[in-house]
Amino acid sequence: MALIRFAQASLTRAGATAPCLSCIDFALPAGQTLAVVGGSGSGKSTLAGWLAGWVPHALPATEAGVAEFDGAPLSGALPAVRAGQVQLVQGNPYAALTGCAFTVYDEVAFGPENLGLCEEEIRARCREALALCDAEALAVRAPSTLSGGEAQRVALACALAMRPRLLLLDEAFNRLTPAAADRLLERLRVLPMLTLVLFEKSFERAAGADLMLWLDGGVQRACAEAGVLFDRVLPALTASDAVRAAWRSRAADLWRDGVAAPCSAADALTRFAEVADG
Repeated sequence: MALIRFAQASLTRAGATAPCLSCIDFALPAGQTLAVVGGSGSGKSTLAGWLAGWVPHALPATEAGVAEFDGAPLSGALPAVRAGQVQLVQGNPYAALTGCAFTVYDEVAFGPENLGLCEEEIRARCREALALCDAEALAVRAPSTLSGGEAQRVALACALAMRPRLLLLDEAFNRLTPAAADRLLERLRVLPMLTLVLFEKSFERAAGADLMLWLDGGVQRACAEAGVLFDRVLPALTASDAVRAAWRSRAADLWRDGVAAPCSAADALTRFAEVADG
């Protein structure tokens, strides 16, 4: 059974006459990665909030169709009740900090403490999450002193310390270097039984997903394996000039058969060389 299932689902904000999201239809098995892609205003963050269980409590809206998490309606539980299973990390890391912790360690421990876990389990979770995010050196720092990139690592560590089954990342790497973001994402992808949903404008970041969902103007335009949709979604996303040139060449039948189109600038250099050698 799919961990997340939408079937002809739509969402209409309170007081609105037209849906802000419509034609949402996909199923994501546990342990897989979905990339939700689209430009600004496409509805990515609204879908992230819906998946996080914000409707109707933090996001006043009504839903139609099927929208389920683990077989139960997404709107069937308060976000706080589902916090041990679903975590959302957004692009502004400072908004995720509690403001009541004197150290980064205390910040990361806040969630597990509210689950009523024993001290030993809390310490183990905090150490693991900080290490995963390369943030161990920040443990004794005051959250108010963190840079944007440091705060982003801490916000992600806070989410991971809850050991969620579903992790929603809404442009959650936008303050990190590309290399640091790629390293973190690779670590997340191999965590056992963690299901990832990325909400991205970055072509490179979305490229490694098992499934890609394209949003445009609040409407799901397509959902398929990532490689199938690249040609269609690339114009709406950010990507390096090298990647764009490669995919334009492929679309114009100027790309050599047997050579995969690149998904990153570094990969593009290798692929262009392979095409030239042919």
